[in-house]
Amino acid sequence: MSEKKRYSLVIADMELNVITDASPDEVDVLVGILDRKMREINLKSRCCSKNEAALLCALEFCAERMAVADHVSELEARNEKYATVLAAFKEKLAALEAAEADLRRENALLRSLLGDGSAERTPQPPVTPTEFLAEVADAQTGDAQDDGMVQETIPVPTESAQPEKPAEQPKQKSRSRVGSMFDLLSFNEV
Repeated sequence: MSEKKRYSLVIADMELNVITDASPDEVDVLVGILDRKMREINLKSRCCSKNEAALLCALEFCAERMAVADHVSELEARNEKYATVLAAFKEKLAALEAAEADLRRENALLRSLLGDGSAERTPQPPVTPTEFLAEVADAQTGDAQDDGMVQETIPVPTESAQPEKPAEQPKQKSRSRVGSMFDLLSFNEV
């Protein structure tokens, strides 16, 4: 804490002696603000004395200080609320990261079961669902031959297989359906 000094101030042509630990620059700034404010009050109301102007300035600065204090307390309350929300999001993030790590381990395990273990050493390109099902079916078939046991294999759909088109039938009066959103609405073709 710095040493207190004595200052002789002149505010709105009134002399005042004060003792403070503020720096001379801080005192000059405060004196300038108060002097301008008192002169402004005196210009607006000529019948106001210098003491009354000083009291009005004090009232105004007190009101401003109270408003700032209220604003600060509101911001602190908001900050506490945001800190609580942030903590909840951090917990959720930690849980999601743990779930991601579990999924990555499970993925690595599945890849090692499907392949020769090289999946752990070199990164593999992304696998489409069809390719994945084909690998699972191949792995099941390979395990069945090794064990000497017959296992039921799962038929794997391929992307090249296309469903057969039914033979065209002669046109008859039929009901047309309108759009997927309007499945219940239909009309007769004429």
